[in-house]
Amino acid sequence: MHRLLRHLRSLFRVEPGRPALWAGLRAAIATSVPLGCAFLLGVPAAGWAGLTGLLVTLADKGGSYRSRARIMGMVTALGALVGMLAAPAGRTYWVDASLLLFGVTAASFARCYGDTAGAVGGQLAVIFVVSLGAPAASLGDTVARGGALLMGGLWAMALSLLLWPLRPYRPARRAVARVYAALANAAEELSGATLKGATPEAWADGLRRHASIRPFIGQARGVLAATRRGRPDESRRGEHLLVLVELAEPMVALLSALAEAMQVVGRDPHLHATRERVAKLCEAYSAMDRWVARALTQERNEGMRGPPRLALRPKRRQPARMSAPSVRRGAEGPLSAHVSTLLDRLREYAGVAHETASGLLFGDPVSSRGKGSVGGQQETPGLSPWQPVRDNLHPDSLVLRHALRVGMVATAALGLTRALQVGDAHWVSLTVISILQPYSGSTEERVLQRTLGTLVGASLAALIATTVHTPGMMVLVISVLTAISVALLPLNFGAFQILLTPDYLLMATLSSGDWTVASQRSLGVLIAGTLALLGAWTLWPSPERRRFPDAAASALRADGKYLQQLAAHRSGTEPEVNEERRRLDQALLEAESSFQRLMTEYRGPPQNLESGMALLTYARRFALAVTALGTGRRFERTSVLPQQLAQRASDSLELLARALQERKEPPPLPPLALPRTSDDPVLGALLERVPRQLGILHGAVARLSEGPALR
Repeated sequence: MHRLLRHLRSLFRVEPGRPALWAGLRAAIATSVPLGCAFLLGVPAAGWAGLTGLLVTLADKGGSYRSRARIMGMVTALGALVGMLAAPAGRTYWVDASLLLFGVTAASFARCYGDTAGAVGGQLAVIFVVSLGAPAASLGDTVARGGALLMGGLWAMALSLLLWPLRPYRPARRAVARVYAALANAAEELSGATLKGATPEAWADGLRRHASIRPFIGQARGVLAATRRGRPDESRRGEHLLVLVELAEPMVALLSALAEAMQVVGRDPHLHATRERVAKLCEAYSAMDRWVARALTQERNEGMRGPPRLALRPKRRQPARMSAPSVRRGAEGPLSAHVSTLLDRLREYAGVAHETASGLLFGDPVSSRGKGSVGGQQETPGLSPWQPVRDNLHPDSLVLRHALRVGMVATAALGLTRALQVGDAHWVSLTVISILQPYSGSTEERVLQRTLGTLVGASLAALIATTVHTPGMMVLVISVLTAISVALLPLNFGAFQILLTPDYLLMATLSSGDWTVASQRSLGVLIAGTLALLGAWTLWPSPERRRFPDAAASALRADGKYLQQLAAHRSGTEPEVNEERRRLDQALLEAESSFQRLMTEYRGPPQNLESGMALLTYARRFALAVTALGTGRRFERTSVLPQQLAQRASDSLELLARALQERKEPPPLPPLALPRTSDDPVLGALLERVPRQLGILHGAVARLSEGPALR
C-alpha cells in the first residue's frame, strides 16, 4: 500500500514551472502540416510524415544549433531507414518476431552512449515497430514510406532550426541564472540564521541547501558545454557564461565555510560584531546575486543595441556595492580572522561575478580577472566511439540487460496478442517499449501512468471518433491535442500521456479508417502493462537494494579521499582538491539517486529506510565539515594534525564501506581522539565533530546492514 501510494503521488505531482506553450504550438504545426498535405493531395503514404514530424520535434531539447541539428538529423535519417527496412516485413510471424527482437534490442542498447542516445533509440524503436505493424504492399510503397518519413523529419528540422529557432544561449543563460538565484537564497538564509543564532538542526538544514546548489552548477556546465561546442567562432557570450559558472563553485564553498564558522560562533555575545559583519555582507551578496540572475534572463545583448555605455555605467555598477564594516584582523581572536578571510574572498568573487554579468549585459569583453577564474580548465581527452559499446558488452551490464529485456518482452507481447487474436498486436509491443525502464520502480510508475493515460486517452479518442467524421476536422483535432500535450510535458508526464494517446490513435485511424482502434488499444495496454511488470520482475531483476550498498560505499570512500587530498595540500582551493570534491559530489548524487529508487521499490513501511537517510545525510555533513576546514586557509605541508585526522577518518570510512558492501555489521571504529594543539576554533570544532559524525555513520551502517531494507 505504501508503494502504491508513492506511485499515485508521482502520477499527480505537478512540477514547478509554466506550460511550454510555444513548444506545443510548434509541435502541432510540425505534425499537422504533413497530415494536412496528405489529405489535400490524396496521398495516404504522406501521412507518415506526421509521425516523424512529431518525433523529431520532441527530439529537440535545446542547446547549440549543431548539437540540435545532429540529434534531429539522426532521428530523421535513421527513422526513414528503419521505417523502410521494416515496411516489407510483418507478413510472416517468425520474420516479424525476429526483426522485432533484433531491432528493439539494438535501439534500446543505444542507451550505452547516454540518455540522449537512449531517447533517440526509443524514437527509432517507435518508427520501427509502427512500420513493422503496417506492411507495405509493394516496393513502391516501401520507398514512398521512407520518403514520407524523411520529408516529415526534414520539415520538423526546418521548422525548429530555421523558421522557428530557439535562441542558442537562452537555455545556458537560464541554467546559470538558476544557480545565482539559488546562491541568493542561500546567502539570505545565512544572514538570517547568523543574526538569530540558529539551532544546530537549522544550521544542518541550511548546509544541506547549500549542497543542493551543486547539481544546478553541474546542469549549467552541461548545457553551456553543449552550446559552446557548436559555436567555436562566437565566443564572447560563451566566455562570460563560462566565467559565471566557474565562479559559482568557490562561492558555494565560501558560503558553506561561513555557515560552519557561524555555527561555531553561535550566540556568543563577545562575537556580536562578527555576526553583524557576516549578516550585512550576506545581505549585500544576496542582492548582487539576484541582480546577476535578472541580467542573465533579460538577454538585452541579443538582438538589441543598448544605450550609450558611459551613461549607464553608474547604474550598472550600483548593485555591486557590497558595503560591510571594516575588518580589524585579530581584534576578536583566530575565529574572527578566519571569518574575515572568508568575507574578503567572497567580496572578491562577488565583484568578479558582477563585472562579468555587466559585460554580458552590455557587450563588454571578459575582464582579465574573469579569465583568471577559468584559466586552469582542461579539456578531457576524447574517447573511442566504440568504447561505450565495449564497456557494456558483458553479462553484468545494466544497459545490455535492459536492452535484452525490452526486446524479449516486446517480442513476447507480439506472440501473445496474436495468439489471443487481439487487434493491432504491434501496438502492444510499442506500449511495452515505452513502459519498460532500466529500474523496476520506474517501470511500475510508468505502468500506472501509461495504463491510466491510455484508458482515459482511448476513451477520449472514441468520443472524438464518434463526433468527428471528416479528415479535415480530424487533422485539426490532432493539432490541438499535440499542442496541449507537448505544452504540459514539463509539468506532468501523466497529462502528456493522456493527451498524446488519442493523438496517436487518431493518426492511426486517419491512416487506416478503422474506428475500432480505441477499444483494441485499451485492451492492449493492459496486456502490455502486465507483461512489462513480469519482465521487470523476472528477467535479470536488479533491485535497487543490491546496488545501493555499492553506491553508498563509494560515497563514503570519496569522503575519505577528499579529506586526504585536503590534508596533503596547502589550501582547500587547489585544483587537485577541487577535482576530488567534484568526484565526491558525483558519488553523493549517485548514492542519493539510488536511494530514491530504493524508496520507490521498497514494499515495507517507510521507517525501515531511516538508516539509509541517516547514512546519506551524515555523509553529506562530513563533506561540508571538511570543506569548512579547507576553505579560506592555508596549511603548512608539514602540519601533522590534519594529516593524522585524514588518515584515521579515511581508515574508519573504509571499514564502514566494506561492511556495507558485505552486508554485515561493521567492526568497532578505532579511537579517533587527537590532541587539540591548535588555536583555530574551526579546526577544533572539526576535531570534535568528525568522531561524532563517524559514530553516527557507524550506527547507520549497522542498522542498514541488519535491517529489512536490503533484504
